[in-house]
Amino acid sequence: MASSPPPPPRPRLLVPKPDPDAPPQIPLTPELCAALRREYIKPDPDAPKAQADTTPLTADLCAALRRELEPSPDDHSDFADRLRLTQQRLDHISAPPLLPPPFALPAPPPSSLPPPPPPPPPRPKRASSSTAKADPPRASSPSTMGRKRFRGLPSAEMVRATVPTEADILQVRTLARRARLTFEALRGVYARRAASMPTRGGRNRADMRALSTMISSNLCLYRDKRIVGPVPGVFVGDVFNYRAELLVVGLHSHTQAGIGFVPASLVSEGKPVATSIISSGGYLDDRDNGDVLLYAGSAGRPRNGGDHHTDQEFEGGNLALAYSCKYGVEVRVIRCHVCDASPSGKVYVYDGLYKVESSTYSSGDSGREVCRFKLVRLPGQDPLGSNTWHAARNLVDDLDSGVRRPGYLTLDLSRGKEAIRISVCNTVDQDRSPLDDTKYIARPRLPPPRLESRRRCCGYRASASSSKSRCACVKRNGGGGPPYNTDGTLVKGVPMVYECGAQCACPPSCPNRVTQRGMRHRLEVFRSAETEWGVRTLDLIQPGAFICEFSGDVVAAGASTDWDGYVDPRKFPPRWKEWGDASAATLPDDGEGPPLLAQCPTPAYVLDVSRRRNFAPYICHSGAPNAFIQFVVCGDESESFPHLMVFALETIPPMRDLSIDYGIDQ
Repeated sequence: MASSPPPPPRPRLLVPKPDPDAPPQIPLTPELCAALRREYIKPDPDAPKAQADTTPLTADLCAALRRELEPSPDDHSDFADRLRLTQQRLDHISAPPLLPPPFALPAPPPSSLPPPPPPPPPRPKRASSSTAKADPPRASSPSTMGRKRFRGLPSAEMVRATVPTEADILQVRTLARRARLTFEALRGVYARRAASMPTRGGRNRADMRALSTMISSNLCLYRDKRIVGPVPGVFVGDVFNYRAELLVVGLHSHTQAGIGFVPASLVSEGKPVATSIISSGGYLDDRDNGDVLLYAGSAGRPRNGGDHHTDQEFEGGNLALAYSCKYGVEVRVIRCHVCDASPSGKVYVYDGLYKVESSTYSSGDSGREVCRFKLVRLPGQDPLGSNTWHAARNLVDDLDSGVRRPGYLTLDLSRGKEAIRISVCNTVDQDRSPLDDTKYIARPRLPPPRLESRRRCCGYRASASSSKSRCACVKRNGGGGPPYNTDGTLVKGVPMVYECGAQCACPPSCPNRVTQRGMRHRLEVFRSAETEWGVRTLDLIQPGAFICEFSGDVVAAGASTDWDGYVDPRKFPPRWKEWGDASAATLPDDGEGPPLLAQCPTPAYVLDVSRRRNFAPYICHSGAPNAFIQFVVCGDESESFPHLMVFALETIPPMRDLSIDYGIDQ
């Protein structure tokens, strides 16, 4: 049988800028190399002067080199791509395509213009600073602009990312989620180690240690790229608990600085450009109404906050923002909000792309000179994530007050059977099926526990939460400690989680009874024109948090499940393997081996949700879900009849649809 032709190569998601440092593919003379070097490398003003080389790099010579670099049909695709990039660079050298900027920087006052005037306005001299020691001038050449960088940041090229197809969108979204899952798993490992072995003095931040491990293990996305514009795999409205997460997915490039930028050495025009900013409203001159952001530049105030105590200068990130205004380069805006539900006390919401319309330099509210930037949101993007965040807060306040907004069919679908009310909203049509078709049951009736001797379970809270717990139920989880963290999030996905049950002596507040305490988040069943009925959250849900349980009538596994009225536990893909998995990173040995996971039997039942159910069957299917199914057994219940518990696979912001993988694509 003839072998099938090889599949075509996948389109490249990142279209890089021509690399000036690529090795030449044709023999070059020393004179020609010197001429090329003059075009690629900006001179260092502090370097000793070398003898000038007079070899001209003319347009005719560039054309001859270009003909020599013409790819052959027999060349490898990667080699041919490199030849074409080198040809483009030669075209750029022979005829530099520097376009006039769409927006010109505002000119500074004539009295403060030094000859010749730089693009950004210079820092004016203050009358009261005559007795102060003058600051040494800072060079803005490429050799000095790229010296101070975030630790471990490699030299990178500036690119604009493109995701051409729906399949590629799903692929890059999966990559971003996998990177965040690894970060969260590492952060959990370091947080548990810090709790068990507290250190005296110093800072022991689990998020920064997780970031450092990901950098050393080469697990951060796009570390070899400086992406301008949207980042593949990151959607408008995505929420992050830590600044370190922004670096993990390539959304921002600094853990402390509020302005991320590409240094001048990586830009063809030799000027730095900003790519992202974090707006926290910490400066007196910040003004924000969503679509228009008046952003005060960085620096000029103490690290612990407070008013400006020195003038800002057009350097570093401020200079890069000014050149983004000059050249019309869009900027990613991330807003920081205070949030008690976040483990860091803050959340960072990605709000999309903005254009820097103006750049000025004037006296601020504190009396000091401030770099001011006006940013306007580009049209055609998804709704502003921060606005959605505040709208969800207002909606929760109205629902808690008993206010029924237009389109709401009921404020509580469960009629008091759940720990938190479940509202139902339909602003699309007149469908009322969640209220009329079925009877609501909060939990399924599984077979009763086996009749055997009571297990030696924990009798007090500290026993089950300890890593060396003597609780019999905790030990069934494989000997790696309790299955839940102190905040109730799942430590790691496993084939089966064993909780304390009805026959155990521990109280309902036992940390090994997380799912039995019921829901902890405000959820809503809603009607959508795209997915019909679905479930969305009104609260921020942390990754690894328990969300809800699937409920319905328990039917023997031999029943036919060919129609949508059944939920078959056997068809759920093992998405639990993705949660808490830090195996991709290299961790120092702590003397503890991995937990011993027991081989669990296949579930022996299906759920009939045609006549009786809760709201969980309305959760939509997705190939890249934000939640997963975890089997849970309580006490002496049969492993063949586990509970179908839904846990968050990532940080889920308010008003975001819940989705799980039902195994439909398999």
